[in-house]
Amino acid sequence: MSFDVKIVFDNKCVKEGFLPGFGFSALIYSHFTNSYLLFDTGEESRVLFHNIQHFEVPLAIIENVVISHNHHDHIGALGDFYSQNSHVNLYVPDGLDNYIYQFPEARVHLFKEYTEVSQNIYVSGLFGSSVKEQALLLKTKENAFVMIVGCTHPGLENFIIEAKKKLPIKAIIGGFHGFRKYSYLKGIEFIGACHCTLFSEDIKKRFPNEYKKICVGDSYSF
Repeated sequence: MSFDVKIVFDNKCVKEGFLPGFGFSALIYSHFTNSYLLFDTGEESRVLFHNIQHFEVPLAIIENVVISHNHHDHIGALGDFYSQNSHVNLYVPDGLDNYIYQFPEARVHLFKEYTEVSQNIYVSGLFGSSVKEQALLLKTKENAFVMIVGCTHPGLENFIIEAKKKLPIKAIIGGFHGFRKYSYLKGIEFIGACHCTLFSEDIKKRFPNEYKKICVGDSYSF
């Protein structure tokens, strides 16, 4: 296995012992570097911290945080996380220069292009205009991407098109927002539509074998 993806924040489904909350966050363990990365934070630190700790992962060992976009349901717990782990690497969309001053002890990296941030882990590059957003791309040993997304406000198809220019996509997990261009999902083995996805039932009907119900407390290995 290359990566473990643990769902630590979502508002649609939750397993016993975990807490729900509005927003999205996933905790990724890399088997390449034996380290943890947090993608987004959800809106509330109480929920985020409880769920991470329920996976028996100490906050202090999370080395990297990637932020998809600057909406409260994806960054609301970031300040409190920083207060617990101030020396984290923070990877954010270009233009959020205020993060440099807001989190002075963190190593803040601003991105607008496709970039490797850790071994076999990439930020997608920025998409959108009014809402600028990036996704996370996990390159597996089989040379395929696992894509982790926030809300895909600029259109999930745009993230898919650019990623596929580099490698096939094995899985997508996160918020699809109002995405309805379903043909772009063909060939993807694992479709984990959650959080803000408006047309989950349509996606499930069209891709009954690939569609996965995503719940807080789930852990997937790729």
